[in-house]
Amino acid sequence: MPLIGLISVCLINYWLFRRLFGSNYLRWYVSAGPFIGLATAAFAEAWGKLDKNTGLVSAIPLDYIGACLQTAGLPIIAFGGHPQSKYQLRKVPGWDHLLGLPLVFAFVVAAVAWLLLIAPLQYFVFLICGAPSRMAMTSTYRLYARLDGWKVKTAERTVDEPPPNDPPPAKGWWDASMAAKPVTLTNAFSAATLYLVGWFWS
Repeated sequence: MPLIGLISVCLINYWLFRRLFGSNYLRWYVSAGPFIGLATAAFAEAWGKLDKNTGLVSAIPLDYIGACLQTAGLPIIAFGGHPQSKYQLRKVPGWDHLLGLPLVFAFVVAAVAWLLLIAPLQYFVFLICGAPSRMAMTSTYRLYARLDGWKVKTAERTVDEPPPNDPPPAKGWWDASMAAKPVTLTNAFSAATLYLVGWFWS
């Protein structure tokens, strides 16, 4: 069962941190914000927009696990393709290989570490912090906004209705309902939650 698998990996990590490092896995996770942010930024670059991978905020464990494997796998495939000579427009200097390949290898190690150390416990954080995103994704409500001088104009629509059509041409409107940014929204809530947990813990 996927949920049991996630819990088991968390327990193994907890035991390993105690055994090997003499530290608390939960405390390490709370304080690992910069590492998590760095990994997320690298993954997001390969995805274009990480919000496309909505499985990351899914409450269904199997969907979440699949999304995590896809999240880490896509940039690894991209990094694996770039160094190949058949895809190079010109010969790459030897020092680029010398300097670049160790960094690519380090990224692959970091991606695997993210899958094993961050992703399992992140499921439970996102289970809580992803609730607003899951509500937004299942809602037909859309809020459009536009800056008009110092004022913000808003217009409410449903997904079946067209965006606002105020003359002059309706450019400048954007979708402010956050329904299209579930992972970004969840990351924001989880960052705030982990900060508060870390503050109370210290």
